[in-house]
Amino acid sequence: MATPQSVLTRTAVLGAALALAGLTATSAEAQEATAAAAPAFVNLTTAESSPIYAQPTSSSTRYRTEPRGTTLRIQCSTTKTPSGERWFRIYDSQPTSWVWSGHFPSQVHPPKECFPG
Repeated sequence: MATPQSVLTRTAVLGAALALAGLTATSAEAQEATAAAAPAFVNLTTAESSPIYAQPTSSSTRYRTEPRGTTLRIQCSTTKTPSGERWFRIYDSQPTSWVWSGHFPSQVHPPKECFPG
């Protein structure tokens, strides 16, 4: 027969396990909500003349060059490029356009990842 002490111990262990499971679920849900709530774009201002390319590589077609001080709406960023450098995709541009992140002041938190996973 179970003693009152063993019942309390089992109840405490079960309660702790349920609380941990609840925290884990809440944490995962919060991460999904944060990703879904990320802004559509961030405004960044060029620190120097910035060529705009068709692909996230300087060997692709150059569309134009934006002058220093131009504010661009950046949709996302990626380091999944041939060079491994961070590139920014310009929001709502047709055709899709890219600019190298080195043309902007350093970002503490770069824009969201274009190709997560």
